[in-house]
Amino acid sequence: MNFSPCFARCFARCFARCFFSSLLAIFLLLAGSASAFSATTIDPSIIANPESVSLDRSSTGRWQALFSPKPAWITRQIGFLETKQSQLGLSLLMSRLLYQGEPWTRSNVPVPAWRWQQDSLETRQAILRSLRAYREPIVGDYLCRYLTMETEPTLVISALISLSLIDPVSAPSWAYRLADPRGPQPLPGSDSASVRQQALEFLIENRGLDAQETLNALEWALLIKTGAERNRAIRLIPHGKASEVMTATIHKLVAEYRAAIIDPLGKQALVLAIGNLNGYANAELVNQLIYLVINGERATATTAATALATTLTWDAPVAINDLAERADKDPDAAVRQSLTALLLRLDPLSITVNTPANGPWATLANHQLLLNQWAVPKSLTTPAPGE
Repeated sequence: MNFSPCFARCFARCFARCFFSSLLAIFLLLAGSASAFSATTIDPSIIANPESVSLDRSSTGRWQALFSPKPAWITRQIGFLETKQSQLGLSLLMSRLLYQGEPWTRSNVPVPAWRWQQDSLETRQAILRSLRAYREPIVGDYLCRYLTMETEPTLVISALISLSLIDPVSAPSWAYRLADPRGPQPLPGSDSASVRQQALEFLIENRGLDAQETLNALEWALLIKTGAERNRAIRLIPHGKASEVMTATIHKLVAEYRAAIIDPLGKQALVLAIGNLNGYANAELVNQLIYLVINGERATATTAATALATTLTWDAPVAINDLAERADKDPDAAVRQSLTALLLRLDPLSITVNTPANGPWATLANHQLLLNQWAVPKSLTTPAPGE
């Protein structure tokens, strides 16, 4: 087959363009891969001595701005360095994040440490946000190092979240060191109640309530700490879960209630803990709840009565005389209703005697008495010995 010279020239030109375009694409791909590889490595010498970094003039100004006692346009400075210094960008960011020295200033007037920490807070926050884009293990290693020195709550939690994105297996162990300062290697951030609360929430979400580390952290928050930290820990527990530590918390709070040394936040914690109960309750717990039903204030009495009447199963014997008396004479209608509902479970006959015959409680009590009469005898459901 014969082709015209014009067609041959066009074909050769198109083939050359495609060929060289493919070569250029391969070259750019390899160059990008090499750049990405170098960008995800960290130079320890820059971490050790950030002042020794030699950059071009435009980058030097941005780099020095990160160490200024009064930084401005931090996000722009970081974005410029990441773009202009792609190979050193990660090393520069990590070096500034781990920097513990004095600010870089020409003034001879020293900057107080507390002021320097506050002024550089935005810088460290912006760096941690930028580090979220990396998933390399070496970044996680340096974040672990950062957690051993940082005390600012917002920065500690931000670093923990970034670490969990890189290494979700080891991150809960670091969260435990933040949630429970009693361990052999507590972190500085564990001195903050805010950090402990958020680390506990992280443990519950990622390790679950059955993990020993989570239970230890819950024990610290519920049985050792008080106030808002304890109350938030109770709210983090799903309904009916962690029954042992929850029961121990109720025992502790009821003892304080009996001794009249419980504070308002303690009363709130007692209501929250009782409302979280579910399942079987032993005799000791039932007796403590009955005490609250008979002697407690409105919130504790109604919550305890509701738990005994609905969510808990128990077989401990209780005296109902004081309970029936309060259900009949208490001036608070909410208390009377809650205690009457409990009496409906314990002794429905007493309700039919003490309430109007045509009232709703009498109707419910008569219905309950009929249900009790229709209950299947135990002898019909329990096999005889030897069967």
